Amino acid sequence: MKELNPSKLKETLEARADSDIRLWNIGGAAMAVSQHGEQVCGLYRGYKNTETKEPLCPGTIFRLASMTKPVTGLACLIGLERGWFRLDDKVSGYFPAFGKMSVGKLAENGTPVPARAAEKDVLIWHLLTHTSGIVTSDELGLRQDALTPPSVRTSLESAVDYYGKNTYLSFEPGEKTSYSGYAAFDIAARLIEIKSGMRYADFVRKNIFKPLGIADITFAPTNEQWGRMIAMCDRAVNGLVTVNMGSHTFEQCPLSYTCAGASLAGSLEDYLVFAEMLRRGGEYNGARIVSPELVRLMRRPYVPDGTPGLSDTQSWGLGVRVTLRDTVLPAGCFGWSGAYGTHFWVDPENDITAVYMKNMRWFDSHGGGNTGRQFERDVMSALE
Repeated sequence: MKELNPSKLKETLEARADSDIRLWNIGGAAMAVSQHGEQVCGLYRGYKNTETKEPLCPGTIFRLASMTKPVTGLACLIGLERGWFRLDDKVSGYFPAFGKMSVGKLAENGTPVPARAAEKDVLIWHLLTHTSGIVTSDELGLRQDALTPPSVRTSLESAVDYYGKNTYLSFEPGEKTSYSGYAAFDIAARLIEIKSGMRYADFVRKNIFKPLGIADITFAPTNEQWGRMIAMCDRAVNGLVTVNMGSHTFEQCPLSYTCAGASLAGSLEDYLVFAEMLRRGGEYNGARIVSPELVRLMRRPYVPDGTPGLSDTQSWGLGVRVTLRDTVLPAGCFGWSGAYGTHFWVDPENDITAVYMKNMRWFDSHGGGNTGRQFERDVMSALE
């Protein structure tokens, strides 16, 4: 195990953020790094709003996008612990429409059509590891996503009902991996709703956020929290511009649709608590959310080497990516990113928890993108 040099870390992260701001790569960024449970560095650089020049500050709320997925992964661990389902259960055992799925293809005119009946069942663990084949990020999945009527995404119930009756699998479940941005995680969250008898937002608030003392991660921000929301940023010819996102935590999804893969918003400070709880094996400040055994289950690589679509450097855990042969992070690190530039990971080998927050539509992508990946390099460069 190596130790972080706090002064080197602060100097490196400040210089990187200031350079990115100067080059219009970002409008502002917030960062926090802890080791052994103690915060080593916390920074807020740049602007909450690039037009008004309001500075970024503690308590700012960010749209988390796909950093929602680890929360849903944890919610499913709670369901496992309570005996509500098993990871190898068939999804059709809870949602019968998914027992009649077809593997699809695109017709010559680009219309999704069935190719053949699926031979394998979608299992619960497929939903959390991007191996379900349900509305994935390949050509067929993206086309189906584009054709989904907006009215479908008004609730988890309406979304899951639509996916089971109106979509085709991109591949046999478990035989490939392709990113499922919303659909697979919505199914998992809808199962939590049915088993708990609670709205998904209420379940995660009661069973995850409230015990951890987290008040600033939510599917439906209060008026006060909207006032602390960072302005979405994009790059223009002569600098940066703000983007009017309206009252949406993720694109045009209404707040009634608690999209389990993308709709949370939250602060750097509270997401650090969530991530630190995972590093500690499911417990934080005396509040135990799940057992250490289940957190180890969450962060183990599920998708075997050689699976089509799998990266050479990482695999999927339950709602998280897991590093295998990464050139920057040690094997066994786990975490994930969001489309607007949020990023986090936990490094069990070096006892590190690191979170990066920005909200921008340019210069980033899933998997850490440019700024998230550079954040990893900068943090690891401060180890001595």
